[in-house]
Amino acid sequence: MTEQEKKDFEWASGYYLYDDLDADWVNWDEEKLHNEIEQLAWQPFEHWEGDKLYIEIDKLASGVREYIKENMNEKI
Repeated sequence: MTEQEKKDFEWASGYYLYDDLDADWVNWDEEKLHNEIEQLAWQPFEHWEGDKLYIEIDKLASGVREYIKENMNEKI
């Protein structure tokens, strides 16, 4: 995972989690990460499994990054 992908994931996680992941989350194994995501799930997502939330966070992070790349040359 690149530094930009890490930042994007952390940004996107704010839409699903009520608190930030620990700074070293990128070094955790998959099971620990999914468990932590599940524990930090914001109320509308509190019954979701951690692996499913991970997928949603990752899709949002990737989607926004792709949108930014596609629109970087457009003037505001």
